[in-house]
Amino acid sequence: MTLLLNGDEYAIHKGDCIPHMATMSEACIDFSVFSPPFPSLYAYTSKVEDIGNSEDLQGEAKLHLSFFYKQLLRVIKPGRAILVHVAQIPRMKRSGGEGLFDFRGLNIRIAERAGFVFHYEWSVRKNPQAQAIRTRSRELQFAGFESDRAKCRGALPDYLLKFMRPGENVERVDDNSGGSRDDWIQWAEHTWNDIKETDTLNVREGRGEEDTKHICPLQLGVIERAVRLFSNRGDIVFSPFAGIGSEGYVALRQGRRFYGCEIKDEYYRAAKHNMKKAIRQRIQENEDAENALFPT
Repeated sequence: MTLLLNGDEYAIHKGDCIPHMATMSEACIDFSVFSPPFPSLYAYTSKVEDIGNSEDLQGEAKLHLSFFYKQLLRVIKPGRAILVHVAQIPRMKRSGGEGLFDFRGLNIRIAERAGFVFHYEWSVRKNPQAQAIRTRSRELQFAGFESDRAKCRGALPDYLLKFMRPGENVERVDDNSGGSRDDWIQWAEHTWNDIKETDTLNVREGRGEEDTKHICPLQLGVIERAVRLFSNRGDIVFSPFAGIGSEGYVALRQGRRFYGCEIKDEYYRAAKHNMKKAIRQRIQENEDAENALFPT
């Protein structure tokens, strides 16, 4: 299946990514960056195929992810990378759960079983006070700290899991959009402390009347760093869970092409809007830069 027609910079498929990837040509994607739906934590739609609706982390959600990673491996080019944004999931107290579910480890195990090589991981710092207010986690709040410190814990960071498809990469990732040596000195740190948590696209246009939990888009700074590190200009960046289009927005701004899948109507419309906005902004920035070099 041809992902992008001649001259197209992006396309978004409306529907479930797992069966759709089965229709995509093998080894058609240069790089993929995305946040998989976090089961039991964020509800996105009422659809049965939406992984976010599952509270059975060791059963239904695990099965969905197994099918997902098998299809994703097939469409990624050999020797190229994917970057998966995950976080650990607090167990549901309403069902007697306690502590954390190792969602990070689950993704690593399932991706390796599908055939990916687990290559590296970065962590992204989260502000403890902001997270305590947002999640209302007693283990993180002052109330929990002051009542029984045996039960308190720190903030939960984000993890960026880097996987690679085995094989030889026939086109090196080496163009000059990938950053300087000074950039790499900062980016090679295991923990990224400089990501601004509020640096996201506007989530309001993606909300639906039936949403039960909030949208949590990936920070644009994370996506930009990933796109610049692991793709060349003109490469196809893929997000199987496109959401409101954060990955596509950054990819287009950075001179890449984008292909995405999205199951939810509101997200799909918002993503298309954000793709068009990214192209307009990139064109305007290029014109401004040219005018600065060659003033009339």
